Amino acid sequence: MKVINKLAANDSNKERIVRQGALPYYVQLLEPDRGEREQAEAAHGLWTLAFKCKDNIINEPGCLDGPYCIVLYVNF
Repeated sequence: MKVINKLAANDSNKERIVRQGALPYYVQLLEPDRGEREQAEAAHGLWTLAFKCKDNIINEPGCLDGPYCIVLYVNF
């Protein structure tokens, strides 16, 4: 996921990633049975993709309307 997130830095890659069907995988990684690192990478990826593909994320089941709350801790 980390590599896909790096590719998503490019706007044209964002659209390609979404077109190829990656959003359901991001949603799966947000589930509570996943590790904290997986959840963090998924949240980061969705945030990155949202700059170009906001509507796709809004309309993807589970992306915004899921029953989960993720708390991320950032060390500065």
